Amino acid sequence: MLSSNHSVQMDSETKLSVATARSDHLRPWLPLIFAATTYLALIIKGNLLVDSDIYWHIVVGQWIIDHRAVPHADPFSFTMSGAPWITSAWLAEVIYFAAFKLAGWQGLAMLAALSASLAIFLLTRLLLKALPNVPVMIMVAAAIAMAAIHTMARPHVLVFPLMVLWANALVEASEQRRAPSLWFLPLITLWANLHGSFTLGLALIGPFALEALWTADKSARVTVAWHWLRFGGLALAAACITPYGPESILVTMRLFQLGPILSKISEWQPLDFGETNAVTVCLIAGAGYALYSGLKLPPIRVAALLAVIWQTLAHVRYVDVLALVAPFFIAGPLGRQLLWPELQHSRKLVQPARTAFVAAIAALVVATGMVMATVQYTLPRVPRDAVERLKELKASRILNDYYFCGYLIFEGIPTFIDSRAELYGSAFLTRYYLAVSLHDVPDFVRLLDEYKIDATLLAPSTRAAGLLDRLPDWERALCR
Repeated sequence: MLSSNHSVQMDSETKLSVATARSDHLRPWLPLIFAATTYLALIIKGNLLVDSDIYWHIVVGQWIIDHRAVPHADPFSFTMSGAPWITSAWLAEVIYFAAFKLAGWQGLAMLAALSASLAIFLLTRLLLKALPNVPVMIMVAAAIAMAAIHTMARPHVLVFPLMVLWANALVEASEQRRAPSLWFLPLITLWANLHGSFTLGLALIGPFALEALWTADKSARVTVAWHWLRFGGLALAAACITPYGPESILVTMRLFQLGPILSKISEWQPLDFGETNAVTVCLIAGAGYALYSGLKLPPIRVAALLAVIWQTLAHVRYVDVLALVAPFFIAGPLGRQLLWPELQHSRKLVQPARTAFVAAIAALVVATGMVMATVQYTLPRVPRDAVERLKELKASRILNDYYFCGYLIFEGIPTFIDSRAELYGSAFLTRYYLAVSLHDVPDFVRLLDEYKIDATLLAPSTRAAGLLDRLPDWERALCR
């Protein structure tokens, strides 16, 4: 005979099971629904090409194809010409160049949107293994909203699916008190050739290895530690399988050694809490739910989650990590709080018919074609007329605004400075910003003479542009 308390518990579980089972028919379709929504929203919105860095990424891809090699020295500026430089995104740049040659700017937009939507498909599908429909829908919707802030046609977007798969592999292995399968190692190799953020993937191994070791039985800890140590060592070796070997890892280290000047670059600036955005809303809502429900995470996972949040608050570019990686930190504990593992055993999902699934994909392809035929993409604000005027004047040593660099490289004009911050270093970047902002007027004048500047390409609001209007040897060139 069952006790009354046990009967009440079973009744509550049965009610919850019945309530959630009503939406079982929708569950298998959620990954496709969210992926299609993401793809069409990105395509229709048409702001995937707002970042002018895509110009120079295309040029680097073309350089690699033309030379059948990857660059080891700077070929694009006149201030650092010949200085050691590598591109840790060489494969992504080749892919973007190929997309540009095949389909123009629309090809770039489609490629970025496809990668982002694939990441959302994988995120949804993997979260459904641990959570009911409603929490998954909320978390994925939040991920889409946050990732949209940093989703554009640039190399980092191509690693979104790899980031999702890698994070899930680490978290799943940790929860099962084992190391990830060695079959995941090719992911980090591909990631290392697509974008420098692969160092984040390597860094995530540490906390989840420690969590697996902490929760393992004492008798199994030596074995677990050895398996994770082996996986970590092999992952580090796999990440060095690039044309540059371990040098790609050192690039990330040099970038973070730039110090305070790094925050002058827009994507490395801290998150602005002075305005409402998707990140602040999601963070506050998530904190509110945790306080209300009493959600608890393992201590090491709390530290990992707080580290990701802190990096996102410190640097806007980490928002996609918060969106695509952090949900895996929460999914397991949240599912156990909602009694999902127990209910999952008693439920049988109806898989969608293969013909229906194929029909949905075909409909998405047709819809994409119709949208692409009508959407006009807004390219980054670039000084086209000014650059044409500079070509007429035969200017060769141009002091350029930081955000005009991509278009100058695209037009084959050597830059004074560009967004390869690790190439220029902290001292050069600091001097540039102090000079053009007129915090050091004498040095600005010295800079013009030192580098034999014969023209400038600065935003009208730049303080240095106003000073040049007052210098006798300088005048504004009229543009058509």
